[in-house]
Amino acid sequence: MFIPIEKISDLQEFKKDIFSGKVFVFQKSKTSNDLITQIKNKIQNIYDGEIEKIHYLKNSEDISKDIVSKLKNHEDFRKLFSNFLFEIGYNKGETFWDRFVVRVAPAENNLPYREASRINIHRDTWGTNLYQQINWWAPVSNVEEKNTMIFYPDYFDVPVKNTTSTWDLNIYLANRKKGDFSYPSAPQLKQDLPSNTKMVPVTIKPGEILCFSGAHLHSSSKEKSENTRISFEIRTICENDINSSAQAPNVDCDLQWKFPKIFKKINDNSPLKITS
Repeated sequence: MFIPIEKISDLQEFKKDIFSGKVFVFQKSKTSNDLITQIKNKIQNIYDGEIEKIHYLKNSEDISKDIVSKLKNHEDFRKLFSNFLFEIGYNKGETFWDRFVVRVAPAENNLPYREASRINIHRDTWGTNLYQQINWWAPVSNVEEKNTMIFYPDYFDVPVKNTTSTWDLNIYLANRKKGDFSYPSAPQLKQDLPSNTKMVPVTIKPGEILCFSGAHLHSSSKEKSENTRISFEIRTICENDINSSAQAPNVDCDLQWKFPKIFKKINDNSPLKITS
């Protein structure tokens, strides 16, 4: 399912593949390795122990929360990721991105509503109602199948019941500013998937970067693990894709509004605006 790639040779074809459900893994490069090194160095300024074993500490939740809050949208990481996009042939001139987030997924899936948490089954497009959205995800530490990202590829273009008709990004963002994480960070699945549903875990290595449509149904794995997982994520949208209606399918999102405001232009930080 995961297609290895080093550089984009034809951006239009690449987008076409992404929006049809293909998932790419960009191979290690100096820039991607530098990004992992920078993140690890910044984490060590907060916690100087073995990052995969944070969960053994009594104050693991506080440390995890500290890591997430202090490293979110760090300018060093954004600069390196911008360099990465340039090097792989991804057009930055018309590209908007959201926040660069370093995520801490605990060894046990016991507090799914916290900022340092694992994430339930969802599509990222459920939160924005924008189908040109492309996700970038990568492990900072080694990942195992019991604590990683899981894809449900058979549901890329198959609808599932969900709470998009009632969920509101504005409510979530307002609550998050107050430190209240009781409101779900994304709309929720409202059905149980069949027991034989195909599940594909991501087991890429630090330095490799996963790239996929935000319309993919995915989640964190649910099993108890021996390791805390550290990863990073960011999302991009290109203005040309919006203008040309190049996008992934919307099969089950009932959000009333689009939420472009979380995306800012890479070059000048101006917000994404959709007029139609």
